[in-house]
Amino acid sequence: MSIHTMKAMEGQSVVAVDTAEKIGKVKHFVISPDASRVERLHIDGRTSNSLFAEWGDLESFGEDRVMVRVASDPSKSDDDRDIAAARGKIDFLSSRLLDSAGFEHGTAADASFDAENGHIVSVTSSDGEVIDAERLRSIGSYAIVFDA
Repeated sequence: MSIHTMKAMEGQSVVAVDTAEKIGKVKHFVISPDASRVERLHIDGRTSNSLFAEWGDLESFGEDRVMVRVASDPSKSDDDRDIAAARGKIDFLSSRLLDSAGFEHGTAADASFDAENGHIVSVTSSDGEVIDAERLRSIGSYAIVFDA
């Protein structure tokens, strides 16, 4: 298991293994609707200039680079969740954290994930609370909801 934090990876260069060319920088993580795993990386740009790398196209996460297997793999997307991420409407980091009883717990300041499979391990709130992934229920444009 190789654990990384989203905060540390945002802004890191994305490089293609096949061409050794820089494709861009990590801008956002596109998270599954059930908040269980990273589905894609949003690379630079807003909407029309945005590229998205599917989790399966990623080769590795280093301390200062993300490697994709093939330079042509990251592509534009017309998926509603990807467009919302590119426009900043669904941003895992900085989303409100609401428990299932309706209480707010600050915002998501950081999250850790397993670089081997993309599974979210935990979320750290702006209040310093650590929420284990097993408690996460969903993410949308309004908040991340987790079990109280």
